[in-house]
Amino acid sequence: MLLAAIGLLLAVPACNPFAPALDQVPADQNELLGNPLYVRGFFDRFRASYQLRDSTLYGQLLAPNFRFTYRDFAANVDRSWTRDVDANTTYRLFKAARSTNLQWTQYLPSSDTLTSDTLATVERSFLLSIEQRDNERFSGSGTARLVLVRKHRTDPWRMRSWYDRSEF
Repeated sequence: MLLAAIGLLLAVPACNPFAPALDQVPADQNELLGNPLYVRGFFDRFRASYQLRDSTLYGQLLAPNFRFTYRDFAANVDRSWTRDVDANTTYRLFKAARSTNLQWTQYLPSSDTLTSDTLATVERSFLLSIEQRDNERFSGSGTARLVLVRKHRTDPWRMRSWYDRSEF
């Protein structure tokens, strides 16, 4: 009887009713995160990078010559920084945050200007909320004017510049 039970256990594959089966079809990253071959997909992926707090995913959206610019209202001047500074700043933001929530709310009128297959200027409104690990919360809204570029129409869009008009 004992030998029969051992034989049955060896013949039946291990089964854990509490563990889901592995997916046989791998997930398509473009379906899950947004396809940056399209302007809409670029913004979906941008949002996903913030929701997931994934600086690697965010960095893939930046062109090598990327420049971030914002208005310093106190000094009444525009200030800007390069791709490296932006990537480092975003990494530290994601690391300090418990959660981030970015919502693209609308295209601004006459702002979605696809001037060619390789250049697009898009202005969008957004809402951003950040909860830090120390439970401090920040939220604000604003607009972002992005210039998107790519070498060929079959390449993903990358951000060459971001002019930020946040109300933070």
